[in-house]
Amino acid sequence: MRAIYSLLATLLLGLPAPGLAEPVEVMVWDFGGVPGHQVWIRQAVEDFNARQREIHVVLEIRDWATQRESLISTTIVGEGPDIIRVHHKYSVEFGQLGGLYALENFPDFPEVAARFFPNVLEQVEYQGKHYGLPITMLPFVLAVNQSLLARNHLQIPRTWEEMRAMGPALKEAGIHTFTMPGGVNLDTAYRFLPLLYRAGGRVFDEGWTRATFNGPAGLAALNFLIEMKNAGYFPSASAAYAFDENAAHWCTEKAALSIEGPWWQDIVLGNYKFELTKLALAQVPGPAQPLEPNPPCTLLDVVMVSITGYTRVPQQAWTVLKALNVEDPVWKVPNPAMGGIPAHKAAYEPGVQSRYIDLEVLAEAGRNALGWPGHPGITEIQRCIADAVNMALTGALSPQQALDAAAEEVNEILNDY
Repeated sequence: MRAIYSLLATLLLGLPAPGLAEPVEVMVWDFGGVPGHQVWIRQAVEDFNARQREIHVVLEIRDWATQRESLISTTIVGEGPDIIRVHHKYSVEFGQLGGLYALENFPDFPEVAARFFPNVLEQVEYQGKHYGLPITMLPFVLAVNQSLLARNHLQIPRTWEEMRAMGPALKEAGIHTFTMPGGVNLDTAYRFLPLLYRAGGRVFDEGWTRATFNGPAGLAALNFLIEMKNAGYFPSASAAYAFDENAAHWCTEKAALSIEGPWWQDIVLGNYKFELTKLALAQVPGPAQPLEPNPPCTLLDVVMVSITGYTRVPQQAWTVLKALNVEDPVWKVPNPAMGGIPAHKAAYEPGVQSRYIDLEVLAEAGRNALGWPGHPGITEIQRCIADAVNMALTGALSPQQALDAAAEEVNEILNDY
């Protein structure tokens, strides 16, 4: 009878059952994520905990902007979460420092890795080791207000020359042809790089010994922006725009084009109630002829999920990571509410239906995209490039002076490694 009373107390009060071990706690820090992603992960963790007795997941939603500082502090002290959702560039920076756990340590990693696109999986590799799974990919494309173009009898541009040619008609209607965030922040570098890549340029030389973004392709890309600004086809206030200010400018139909990615559809609808029938996606335009001998491509960003190098429960963390980010059915259908398109092959099988506008454009961009170089100092390098673009947009330096000054700083960073 006493045993029955003990069992009833366990069930009613939530006490651990006699003789049963406490579940292993796995802490997850989820940096960033659009509202739809946050709704999903909260429910996914709740469902996991409901069906699992050996593992209990504790979830913390954290600000995307704080991820690097958080990784630095937790890596230094060797204590923090077990699983993190962060930008893929940290696979290099923190993989080499021991802040992330190499997934090759798990015997079934090759089987798991086979479920992801190889070119995206490469983004989370450093010196032959993978320090995360590339869950979401974000190829940069051209966001188009097709209603504004139709109203002014214009077609979606394929080249910079066609973008310039659109300028007079749109300017007469009080509309900017193109807008982008141009403040001193990484959003600026992320809009410049797709233009650089489309012109055949690259950030470094092949051996990563010196910066090359100040070469013919980079100079042409920055001159293109300055020419658009000076002609009134580009808002002069862009030099101070952050992401939200740029989004507001585009969503209030003051500009026809912007360089964005898979997050754009959900952002413009959720934050600005923009009518999605007006939205179209296209490949980022480039010059009529590439200016450097590299294949034209666009920029690819990746969100990865990693296990920290200081976790005390790597096997349980791997179980959680797979359950949430490999097996969950949410990754089998591209969903605009998730902020990016899945890097899982299963999401693009024949017959998969998606609510994404122009998904084929995003998929094509993803197949022919290139990420930022996987260099340990890439965050600092991005800041140098953003500063250069901003100084040129504000007129503080000429485009060549701004790029050359940034290249000098980047070369010093490269020499440190």
